[in-house]
Amino acid sequence: MSQKEDLQIAANRIERQIKSPSVTLILFLASVGALIYLGYLIKPEFRGDPLPYTLALTAEIFIIFQGLMAFWTILSGRFNPRGYEYHHAQDRLFAGQSGGKSALKTITPETAKIARRIPMELHGKPVTIDIFIPVYGEPLDDIRQTAIAARDAYGLHKTFILDDGKSDDVQELAKTLKVGYIRRPTNQHAKAGNINFALSQTNGSFFLILDADFVAEPNILYETLPFFEDPELAFVQTPQYYSNQTNFVSSGASFMQHVFYSLIQAGKNKFNASFCVGTNVVFRRRAIEDLGGVYEKSKSEDIWTSLFLHEKGWKSIYIPTLLAVGKTPENLMAYSKQQLRWATGSFEVFLRKNPLFIKKLSVDQRLQYLTTSSYYFVGFSVLLLLLLPPLQIFFNLSPISTDIPVWQWALMYSGFYVTQLVLAFYTMGGLKIKTLILANVSFPIYIKAFFNALFRRDQAWSATNAIGNYDSPFNYVRAQVYIFVFLFLTSLVGIAKALYTYELSISLVWNLFNTIVFGYFVYVATVEASALKKAERGPKKITIKQFASEQITPEGEAA
Repeated sequence: MSQKEDLQIAANRIERQIKSPSVTLILFLASVGALIYLGYLIKPEFRGDPLPYTLALTAEIFIIFQGLMAFWTILSGRFNPRGYEYHHAQDRLFAGQSGGKSALKTITPETAKIARRIPMELHGKPVTIDIFIPVYGEPLDDIRQTAIAARDAYGLHKTFILDDGKSDDVQELAKTLKVGYIRRPTNQHAKAGNINFALSQTNGSFFLILDADFVAEPNILYETLPFFEDPELAFVQTPQYYSNQTNFVSSGASFMQHVFYSLIQAGKNKFNASFCVGTNVVFRRRAIEDLGGVYEKSKSEDIWTSLFLHEKGWKSIYIPTLLAVGKTPENLMAYSKQQLRWATGSFEVFLRKNPLFIKKLSVDQRLQYLTTSSYYFVGFSVLLLLLLPPLQIFFNLSPISTDIPVWQWALMYSGFYVTQLVLAFYTMGGLKIKTLILANVSFPIYIKAFFNALFRRDQAWSATNAIGNYDSPFNYVRAQVYIFVFLFLTSLVGIAKALYTYELSISLVWNLFNTIVFGYFVYVATVEASALKKAERGPKKITIKQFASEQITPEGEAA
């Protein structure tokens, strides 16, 4: 099956999920389960020892809040953002043609060169489009594929490679492909500064941003530009979809974002709160000029720029149509850096410009941005829950009353958490064990991100999967290794205690489960480190593409 066919299948699945009554039922049951579980937690007769009870209650209230907000958002997004105005504009997008849709259908590989020179119009007036491809050390093959796809997109436009890596090879590539090339004198403000400099060198009334590893579909402008018939619309965001699901990290990281892109972002349309994610997004130049440029004081320029645009009254649209295919992190170093950057950006918004107190936003927008900016506090919740079994094993401290039967606790607990697993199973097309493991072991990254944001520590920006020498993965997962050792020793103590007392506690079972999860993750890091050492002994230093060939199966064996 070709990548294009895979893309279409994924797109159709997303469209079905948004409208599916099964999703509605699952969300309803999950919401009821969450409220029942919360009521169970706060009942005095169910309370255990004060310390673990407080930890459990704090963690669970946050998780339930995030869950209920996500359910509300998803259920609010069951409408098609393409109205009459959109279709009317799309039919007249290709100037001088007998209709946009019919013109698109007549395009063949032989006439594709002509198609990319067809002028486009909105409101009966010609529009100018620039496509920006920010580059900072990515593999040349990735840049080539992205630039060719951008150059060949339907509709008259200009394509520019924005080279912050100052590479002569990239410059020569741009010349060979006959696309524009922009190299700025400094690297200030990372990607945001790169885009702002490009805006100062170009004049398109709209611009599309594609990260260097996102290959666009030829109809990307045809699908997005008609929305700008609305003069108050600032940007149109499309999903991030990944083709390199080849190993533990890339597969797990890809599906971690699936529910967000397939359901949550679409739901935010209802509240005019869908936000930019940095790539696969079309902006109106005038909206960005209204801000004085893309926000530069954070490495997460995307969410900050979105927030300021909404604060100024601009609108946004998210469409779940898959119009570009990219690459997710392929190793633990790239994954850790990406998650740290994303989480730090969210915490920066929460701490420096808390959405709850932005008067120019609507109440719905405040709640949506609050949920987004506080999401990565889930790292603290996971840590608190991880401490509960050791507290019981070492100190006999229990978060719930020991008089409560295990079956009753399990029933209340599963009412919320099992329905969430069912939702993930349904939307991702199966239970993705690698995703669940990666999500659970990532909490140290989020905690580090919080303190980075709190103390304003600047995090060096690096492109996902950029070319360069690898560090050992253990330089990025030390916390997870220490946690595994602690959990393993705790499990040994728990087993000895169970043998001595002839009692098997739920805390020991839970701790053993956590030990297995972190143990498997440490094993993945060991496999990656082994691949790194093997490559270093060879004639060449390891590159992203070399490591990507090391595939890890769900069982953890090198494929």
